[in-house]
Amino acid sequence: MIVVEGLKVLYGDFEVLKGLNLSLGPGLHLLLGRNGSGKTTLLKAIAGLLRPSRGRVLVMGRDVHKISRREAVKLVGYAWQNPYAGFVEATVADELEFTSKAAGVELNREIVDLLVPKHLLSRNPFTLSGGEAKRVSMASVLAVDQPVWLLDEPFDYMDCEGVRSLVRVINYGVERGKAIVIASASTSYTHMLRASQVVVLSDGVVAFKGPPGELSDEVLERAGVPTRSMLCGP
Repeated sequence: MIVVEGLKVLYGDFEVLKGLNLSLGPGLHLLLGRNGSGKTTLLKAIAGLLRPSRGRVLVMGRDVHKISRREAVKLVGYAWQNPYAGFVEATVADELEFTSKAAGVELNREIVDLLVPKHLLSRNPFTLSGGEAKRVSMASVLAVDQPVWLLDEPFDYMDCEGVRSLVRVINYGVERGKAIVIASASTSYTHMLRASQVVVLSDGVVAFKGPPGELSDEVLERAGVPTRSMLCGP
């Protein structure tokens, strides 16, 4: 569902992604790496928001950098790490409707109801707490119900209720055959997720790709990702 071929991305003279190759099918994929390893850059490139210096990205067989933004939005849902980044409307309800109109589709209300408590619908998005804003931000993107979901540090700011709601949405997407990529600099929530594959980025290249059971603490530590034993230890 996602094919990345020879992807190279430069920020000025700095090479963030270095000819990266990756193929991802249906299921939940964890994208791990230290801050600055290229995770967000890769997600933005897959979403068609960042044009590579070299290489290409195919989603469902289509080059995301050669189609319109409206068509790309129907293929890929990208939930920003900063939940306030995409807000443009005065109320949460209007924010959800704006997404529907921009994409030209009816929103999946089941996803909205799972993520957004009804008492938030009349609120101004910019007055929400970080966790509330995160839930609304993700709902406004994922309710378009694309075949590919990209979630950048999705559990940031979340309380227990928010985490449970998001895990239910992720499981809902997996059961319906979506390709879901969760980017994180930590393994904190990996035990709650039924991931089919883990990809570890290090300095703009793939340092590991495989099932979670084959991922060692040694690989994580080399890539600068805290392991569960490190998180729980002194």
